[in-house]
Amino acid sequence: QASDQRGFMSMQTTRFGKVEIDDSQVLTLPSGLLGFSNERHFVLLNDEEPESPFQWLHSMDTPDLAFVVMAPTYAYSDYHINLNEDHLRKLEAESADQIEVRCILTMARELSNITINLQGPILLNLEKRIGMQLVIPDGKYNTRHPLFGEQSVSSSESKEQSNEKSHNKNKQKAVG
Repeated sequence: QASDQRGFMSMQTTRFGKVEIDDSQVLTLPSGLLGFSNERHFVLLNDEEPESPFQWLHSMDTPDLAFVVMAPTYAYSDYHINLNEDHLRKLEAESADQIEVRCILTMARELSNITINLQGPILLNLEKRIGMQLVIPDGKYNTRHPLFGEQSVSSSESKEQSNEKSHNKNKQKAVG
């Protein structure tokens, strides 16, 4: 009878204190994350609030490094990315159904200033414990969408354009 040899390790975290991690929970991101290419081993920790959509992508290599993440569809129900065969191969997946998507949040003191990076989603095959960060180049998404107050990409663009127009009018008034 074969015994299941699992290893456990302790990790000191700034948010959760000391946590026990089963080595089967460790996610490997072979290419790391943008700006953190040397960080390749992470664990996904749930927030302390059971109903919270937030999770923590915590580095196993650097105890002080953790990213607040969430499934993007909590904030943007129409969020969609196209996965190709290369993505599936890198994630050891046979179909997109096996892939979980998480996006990194940028926290702020004011809730209205919290943003979500929809342009650089993290794709995870939780069964195989492997992941990768994808960069979406087409301009549909950016790295700082407002988290609260769902709005379409086009409405935020038109708001930026109208702000730019009023800024240009003010410039003209100041000059003239």
